[in-house]
Amino acid sequence: MDFISISIPWPKRLSGLRIPKVPRVHSAMQMNRLCYDMNKDADGMEYPMFSEPCQHSLLNSAADVAALLLEHDNFLICPHINPDPDSLGSAVGLYLGLRKLGKRCKVYLPEETPPYMDYLLQHADVQLVQPLEMTWKMIFVDLGTPKQLHPAVKLIHPWLDIDHHMGPVTFTRYAFIDQQAPATSEIVFRILQHLNCPMDKVIATCLYSALVFDTRNLTTPATTPATLRQAAELVEAGADPTYVNQMLNQQKPLNLMRLMGEVFANLHSSLDDTLIWAVVPKSLQDKYEVDENEIDYLISDLLTIASTEVILMFKETATGHVKVSWRSKCHVDVNRIARQFGGGGHHYACGARLNLPLKQAVRQVVTATQEAMETVLAVA
Repeated sequence: MDFISISIPWPKRLSGLRIPKVPRVHSAMQMNRLCYDMNKDADGMEYPMFSEPCQHSLLNSAADVAALLLEHDNFLICPHINPDPDSLGSAVGLYLGLRKLGKRCKVYLPEETPPYMDYLLQHADVQLVQPLEMTWKMIFVDLGTPKQLHPAVKLIHPWLDIDHHMGPVTFTRYAFIDQQAPATSEIVFRILQHLNCPMDKVIATCLYSALVFDTRNLTTPATTPATLRQAAELVEAGADPTYVNQMLNQQKPLNLMRLMGEVFANLHSSLDDTLIWAVVPKSLQDKYEVDENEIDYLISDLLTIASTEVILMFKETATGHVKVSWRSKCHVDVNRIARQFGGGGHHYACGARLNLPLKQAVRQVVTATQEAMETVLAVA
């Protein structure tokens, strides 16, 4: 079946839905303490949460993950908050593969996604409200930290995390973390291979989209010959690079381009223009009527500036938080900086969410980044 460009009428999509609140969690330890407590939503419905530390096992290979999946059923697959194409494409690709094997599974997505990713969702059973039965085993994909969970997510049965980010994962029963993988979709591809799942055009398109997004079109330092071979296999299975490029890179709304013009006209720089940062306040998003999720990908354009070594972007969100994104060309390990602010990711691409006023967040993060860069670039 050929893909078509669609715009799903996602309920504004959530305004009419009452999603139960979940306590904010700021660490894996707090997450574990929420185990098997009885909690209640606004209607008094009881549901089990986590309050006692749960047993945790790190899996050693994609083959181990495949064997585990074969033994179980009823999977609720969850991307991270504000899912990008790697998280969403990996979630849907895994969902489609497990469905081919006769497994019962759903994709849980309690938020609106930018229209340019709608094509990844058209073949998935997407749940806007989380089923609360313990029978559903929650599988998280591309989730580097519990802070990346949507507030609507209830950790009723946090069963498995599949990820490639840095840092320990202890809030799920099982985890497979491959920090060498250039994208979570690369791990999902290997899992599906071990499951002997037939690769069709739809799955290949989801995984290829995820792979080229997280590797910046197969150009990041984590890209290896094996990555290129996998991309070729996905194209052989039916993924169309021209179509995927059109969907991911040629769907920017006109208002977003106008916002970009104002942001780019007011860039800040220091350290002989090797550090450049952009600030996107909520007022600017409102001025151009741009969804905050569409702004995240402006940072890639800033990396094309010749002098820069590190790029920062500060985005004020509707919740009052400030989302910070770091990108580095090669010399500076920005993940170390992000971890100072409770964030993380990869050596050359990472983020954090700060509960600070925008100006204060900019001041603190820029200062820490400058200090790290001065040390590293002096040696380089």
